[in-house]
Amino acid sequence: MLYTATLYVLLVTALAASVSFFALHRPRRFFRAVEINASWWVLVVALWSVRSLVLISIRGASAGPWWDVLISLGLLGAIDALLLVRLVTYIGYLRNHPERP
Repeated sequence: MLYTATLYVLLVTALAASVSFFALHRPRRFFRAVEINASWWVLVVALWSVRSLVLISIRGASAGPWWDVLISLGLLGAIDALLLVRLVTYIGYLRNHPERP
């Protein structure tokens, strides 16, 4: 139960950070190489988070061996940290450049 709740928290955090980034960023030319490098990994993580949330809500989550739990929670935590750093640095960029790119 604790494992499932932790997965929900980490996946919702990733989804919220991704959606917040896209709400602030609003890419105009989504298929340019610069935009692909800057934003597509955030989109991939958002889609992956939605998929994982749907699967956990349908099937539930069963904790396996301790190392499996440690790896899955560690990777999700690292992905959340990357997304939050991306969001915070973009907010800082917007403060330094009030004219939108």
